[in-house]
Amino acid sequence: MKILSKSNLVPFLEGLGLEFKVNAPLYEGQDVLFGDLDSSKLATDFIGKPRLSPKEYSFPQRERLFTFKNNGGVEIEAHLNETKRVIWGIRPCDLYGLKFLDMVYLSDYVDPYYQARRSNTILLGLNCNKAEESCFCSSIGTGPFAREAFDLLFTDLGDVFLVEIGSKAGKKLIEKQANLFTNATSKDEKQAGILEEKSKKTFKTYIDLGKVEAKIAGASSSPVWAEEAAKCILCGGCNWVCPTCYCFNIEDVTSGDKTQRVRYWDSCQLGGFTQMAAMNSRATQAERLRQRIYHKFSYNPDKYGGEIGCTGCGRCIDVCPAGINIAYILRRVAN
Repeated sequence: MKILSKSNLVPFLEGLGLEFKVNAPLYEGQDVLFGDLDSSKLATDFIGKPRLSPKEYSFPQRERLFTFKNNGGVEIEAHLNETKRVIWGIRPCDLYGLKFLDMVYLSDYVDPYYQARRSNTILLGLNCNKAEESCFCSSIGTGPFAREAFDLLFTDLGDVFLVEIGSKAGKKLIEKQANLFTNATSKDEKQAGILEEKSKKTFKTYIDLGKVEAKIAGASSSPVWAEEAAKCILCGGCNWVCPTCYCFNIEDVTSGDKTQRVRYWDSCQLGGFTQMAAMNSRATQAERLRQRIYHKFSYNPDKYGGEIGCTGCGRCIDVCPAGINIAYILRRVAN
């Protein structure tokens, strides 16, 4: 454990900028959003989570996979992004989101585009001292303090950060700017433990994950799906802001003698998702809403050793213009 004075945070991050692209949460009007390091906007004391997760740095909303052309023989140019990047200020729920995407894209089939980005990205987490209204990561077990999936983990102790080393890559970052850090004491670590307990008491949204896991298999005919789906306006916002949603579509875009293969996010809540030549396998919005919840709390855990496909960040609750609340749905499923 190390201690970093808050006055040394910007020098530390700017020092990293000599070797890495540095991204961090920034104040943008009333919102906090990840962006390129700007010390004048750096958010160090924000409550809850940034409006969007840092997922897009590893899994962009839209990316070119490769370009090909046919000149008597097919020529292919792959577009792998190997930018060396450090992301600071990642909340524990979002660290879990990236861990989950790693399981999806780096397990059975290794996606080379995702792998190129992730293998060149260092994750610097920031524990959460206070929850927002919609947060329920404590119910999922992904927060408010992180236990894994970070290279360095920062805890706000007031005038200083307690910094936990989580990997060799994280240790090297500290060693290169060792003059900015001091050794932590047992008193510092005890204070962090007290802050974690205080943070847990700030949550206002809860689910009983054990009951959800026990009852979701028998809830496929619950009236909750049709009742909640009746409000849906098909905007897909719940998917766009989710740190773990990983579905995509692919298109070939031709210009002149070149064709680009492009991948972009897709939403299971849209009517065209899974559309086949003759039919849609989920013809109603109730079926699509149920698919979203089952994917996160049943299908994904079955495939990935019990890991839930939800971080408990509550962003889907915040963004839904129709007031569809995943925590409310899960509480009904658990009853």
